Amino acid sequence: MRDFELGEITREGDTATLPVKVPEDLKFFEGHFPGDPIVPGVAQVVALAEAGARLGWPDLGPVAGLRRVKFTRAIRPGDALTLRFERKGEKVGFRIAKGEHEASRGSLVFR
Repeated sequence: MRDFELGEITREGDTATLPVKVPEDLKFFEGHFPGDPIVPGVAQVVALAEAGARLGWPDLGPVAGLRRVKFTRAIRPGDALTLRFERKGEKVGFRIAKGEHEASRGSLVFR
């Protein structure tokens, strides 16, 4: 079982972009769901959004909360994703997209 395959993050000021590949044998697919695997929402927030935000801005403190998180499209094995981030102080907004289609979005609040 493998982790997400993270590309190289590019950052310009308060914005950052991170390409990600979802391997066929992603560890989060185990039990979620047999025969129809999708990336769980918690993995999208913690393993992708939080990890990506920390790659862009290593000075961020611990996560204090989440705001307006929405899951709008299933993420499946083999998907190529683009994560976009925008930092405003201690809040980092994120958008996870599959091509032109949004898969999830929200904000992480850091201390």
